Amino acid sequence: MQSAARRDLIEAAGALFQTLALPRSIGQIYGLLYLSKGPLSLDDIAVSLSISKGSASTGTRQLAGWGAIRQVWVPGERRDHFEAVGDLAQLVRGSYGEFIKPRLASSQKRLQSIFASLEVDVEKGVLSRKEHKFCAERLRSLVRLQKRVEKIVPLAERLV
Repeated sequence: MQSAARRDLIEAAGALFQTLALPRSIGQIYGLLYLSKGPLSLDDIAVSLSISKGSASTGTRQLAGWGAIRQVWVPGERRDHFEAVGDLAQLVRGSYGEFIKPRLASSQKRLQSIFASLEVDVEKGVLSRKEHKFCAERLRSLVRLQKRVEKIVPLAERLV
């Protein structure tokens, strides 16, 4: 039987990952491994979290790619085992490079595309000049916000 506090911490990790637009199960896997004294196999993870072995495998690959967990060898075992890297900052640094940075770049391209669409809409008569001006002002505001985020995120990464 699992303690209520341990279960709540694992669920909190899942909720945090979900807030970051990542699968809840990846957060739960990290939470489970972070709170485990020893390495766990994919079967152990799947059973503990009541998820499929496929979800456990996908989640561990993602977390390993970020450097948040590592695969370890357990003497006498043929199955893969995993353990959390104790440095939570590594999780943040890894997710920045693999998750946040590409999304920021994609968002920037999308905003540029929307600006171009605004111009086309005015030329086609779909938007009036007044509507165009309003939408362009709002879009410029989003671009300014994105630029601030792009400046802040790398600074935060270095602090971690």
